[in-house]
Amino acid sequence: MQAFDAIAFGAFRAAGVADAAHYMEPGGTAEVPCTVLLDEAVEQFTPDDVAPIATTTDRVTLQLAEITPRTGGVVRIDGTGRRLKLVQKIRADESTGVWEVANV
Repeated sequence: MQAFDAIAFGAFRAAGVADAAHYMEPGGTAEVPCTVLLDEAVEQFTPDDVAPIATTTDRVTLQLAEITPRTGGVVRIDGTGRRLKLVQKIRADESTGVWEVANV
């Protein structure tokens, strides 16, 4: 699965959908190159609400073959310099991890 995702992320990056980035572990000093898919203003609903009201969050999808993300780590998008702190893991499989992020 990781090989497939590496090809897919490469194609997404070539098409301008994915971004080149760097990841720094919490408390770390060295940045590691990585590729991210950034989803901005994703609407979330809670299933228990009688009258659901959407909230929005930003999230990133990361390749686990490139980095081992941890809560508090920071992703820096190369093209914009935007820095995003990993707040909470939303889901992951053996190949990718999706994280809620906040601007640093």
